[in-house]
Amino acid sequence: MKCYVHPDIEAIGTCTNCGKAICSTCSMEVGGKLVCKPCAEKIATQCVTAQAASKKEPALALLLSLIGGLVSGLLIGLGQVYNGQIKKGIILSVAHVGAWAVIIGFYIVASIVTFGIGAIICLPVLVVPFLLWLYAMYDAYVTADRINKGEPVKDWLD
Repeated sequence: MKCYVHPDIEAIGTCTNCGKAICSTCSMEVGGKLVCKPCAEKIATQCVTAQAASKKEPALALLLSLIGGLVSGLLIGLGQVYNGQIKKGIILSVAHVGAWAVIIGFYIVASIVTFGIGAIICLPVLVVPFLLWLYAMYDAYVTADRINKGEPVKDWLD
């Protein structure tokens, strides 16, 4: 069997992608498989295209969490959802709404029991939902950046 490019040279094998006979000059090893140079170029182009498609915009991830929080507490996890971390986005959103529910309930009870003084003393607790929201924005940005760098990222509960 002769090389399809060099008909005077004996082929060392066939391209695992297109099946053409190739010599040592025309062959490359890609992923442990013997391929011809045109197929190697196609594979490389497909890898670059796939990598570009999986790129995330860190600023957009942050903005989604910011706007989601402004629209509704249930949407602070939009940046995580954009990054493909659905469980983390849901947990952050539910925790944010839950924190507000607990704080509002606590303030109502504290106001009634202490005639308003307990609610005033506990005002610093209001910072908890805002810290959670800030964390969601920060996490969305950092995770998108890690995805772009090719670093592994995991969703919560995985």
